[in-house]
Amino acid sequence: MEIDKYIVQAESILLNGGTFEDERNERKNFIKNIETCDLIAVPGSGKTTALLAKLYCIAQNMPFEDGSGILILSHTNKAIEEIEKRLKNYCPKLFEYPNFIGTVQSFVNKFLANQACFEKYGTYIKKNDDELYEHEVKKFYYSLEWSIKGVEPKKLKNKLFGLVNAGKNVTYEEGCNNILKFLKYFEYNIIDGKLILGNRTILKYNGVNQSYYNEILEWKNNLFKKGLLNYKDSFNLGLFALNTNPSIKTILQKRFKYVFIDEMQDLEDFQINIIDDVFFNDSSQTVIQRIGDKNQSIYNSVKENCDWKTRQEVDPENYTDLSIQNSMRLSPIIANLVDKFVLERPTDYSVVGKFEESKLPPHLILIDHNTTGESLKTKFKEIIEECDLHIEPKNLEKGFHIVSWTTEKDHEDVLYLKKLFPNFSKESKRKKGDFDCLKKHLFLFDKEKPTLEAIRKSILNALIRILDLENIKTLENKNYTKSKLFSFIINQGEECYENFKAKLFKWCFNIITKENYNDTYAEIKTFIEGENFIGLNWYNEEEYTPKRILASREFINKDFPFGSEESKTEKTEMDSYPINLSSVHSVKGQTHCATMYVESFYYEYETKKLQVVIPPTKKKPEEILPNPLFNQYQTYRPNKDVRAKETLKMMYVGFSRPTHLLCFAVLKENIQDHIESLKIENGGIWKIIEDLV
Repeated sequence: MEIDKYIVQAESILLNGGTFEDERNERKNFIKNIETCDLIAVPGSGKTTALLAKLYCIAQNMPFEDGSGILILSHTNKAIEEIEKRLKNYCPKLFEYPNFIGTVQSFVNKFLANQACFEKYGTYIKKNDDELYEHEVKKFYYSLEWSIKGVEPKKLKNKLFGLVNAGKNVTYEEGCNNILKFLKYFEYNIIDGKLILGNRTILKYNGVNQSYYNEILEWKNNLFKKGLLNYKDSFNLGLFALNTNPSIKTILQKRFKYVFIDEMQDLEDFQINIIDDVFFNDSSQTVIQRIGDKNQSIYNSVKENCDWKTRQEVDPENYTDLSIQNSMRLSPIIANLVDKFVLERPTDYSVVGKFEESKLPPHLILIDHNTTGESLKTKFKEIIEECDLHIEPKNLEKGFHIVSWTTEKDHEDVLYLKKLFPNFSKESKRKKGDFDCLKKHLFLFDKEKPTLEAIRKSILNALIRILDLENIKTLENKNYTKSKLFSFIINQGEECYENFKAKLFKWCFNIITKENYNDTYAEIKTFIEGENFIGLNWYNEEEYTPKRILASREFINKDFPFGSEESKTEKTEMDSYPINLSSVHSVKGQTHCATMYVESFYYEYETKKLQVVIPPTKKKPEEILPNPLFNQYQTYRPNKDVRAKETLKMMYVGFSRPTHLLCFAVLKENIQDHIESLKIENGGIWKIIEDLV
């Protein structure tokens, strides 16, 4: 395998004249390494770029003599899209057989779960969608009846109430909600025949509760037969496939000579284990390299301890982890602060800032409960312009962002992003195919695509969702797809088909070019409820009574405001530059020019959670643990201070986004006693801003 001779080419493609050379040569050492290892990399270290360079160099050696390929996995589609965007034009064969690039879930679906689903349930996987799955859960739950005490044996609903709420002091309403949560989140262990919630086995295939197990399993099997799975089902089907046909491992090992996994910190045990089960054993010749940063494990929930254990942690005699400590994104000043928020620190590990273009100190902006989002945005822009950050095109490209941990909350007395910016929509930041109401389909489609394709797809998805809610199937008793819907409408005659095409084009055009959401929604709603949609003869009945909208009424009528901070920003700041609003979760992996982190309430505010005070005892006086906000290295206690540790990770991610300017907006009342010591003129590291006017 030749790597060295292609590194210069990779640099010219990926670094715009830059080089992977530096005093540590960390990135270059990783690019050249083709043995099984793990890479731990700090924010902004260029780990993804280094991985791209490695992939480019390996691709130049393809095809391999043994016909094998490369498997490239990540936790999110976003990382996969980045790989395709930056490499496909330069090494297209990397995106062809025998290689595979995708998420861990897409890999498990394609190579393990999909075939197992077909062999066991007679259909391939159609959907891994939590929202659609939740709809099926509610349908099943509300179909269940309560038994009459003393008159008849316990029915499933009564039994679940007792099992799920065992040992809990709950109200009737809370108990019912817990049943719903169980039905939505339970794990079906196919191999052992158990229904598990968390670490508890709620029901199993044998024993006194077998009949209740069978009743749930019948419902679950019917979902499998529809190809409708929740996220975890794919992995349990994958384990079932490996258990019943172990030769799959050998086949996959021969196909994939190299396996690269990015974003390892976001993977959970069941994801990590199934990949290792396939590729990491004594007989395997596959090289596996895993890449991530444990301190950024905030994807689904903020974890005190990351599920990923590196090869060196598990087997230090045989494996040595690689690391990249140089951050090409962070200035030395910001890196020095971010380094204080490192929770999991291997030996000699630190965040080293190598971005020398900025010497701006971090800014601490003092706010209170009456502070408005507009005043924060105004102050942020004022600082940006004082520092001339808005002048450089490359700064505008990276953007200016206000981020917060808690974006939405049903509490009027605490701070969160939507309270400061009422028009902020968390959902508008996501690229989804399915939503819980028609209006969201008309507004939250992928607006980055300049054609009518995205809105057309979103409208058709809404129509298919309505058919599913109304339990309208094809003549083969299958769920409708977009192609099957068009086939059905074509069969209604040319006039019906041309009318539908014209309406669909008009709706798409009015939304994209005129942003006429309300009128378009009204037109689509009228169409759906009329004779040309719900009133069609879906089953070719001779004595046909047109259907009416029933089960999908909530989906069609549910309100959602056609407006968001994102869209308003585009209109009001057309000739200026936008200030983007996001959750900290959504900006992980991004590089900003300037970031304002606004503290928010999640159990408590960040500044309060970081100030850990250990009460005095008879033997010890009160102890105040070091606080990273005061430029101190934290020393939180093992198996304690959970909220503080969660906060470290969240702030580590949020604080490590900007190249130039970091602002932290905090409630003044929370740090009142420390303001003077925090000031840069008094030996602290923060430039304090007390006046937002």
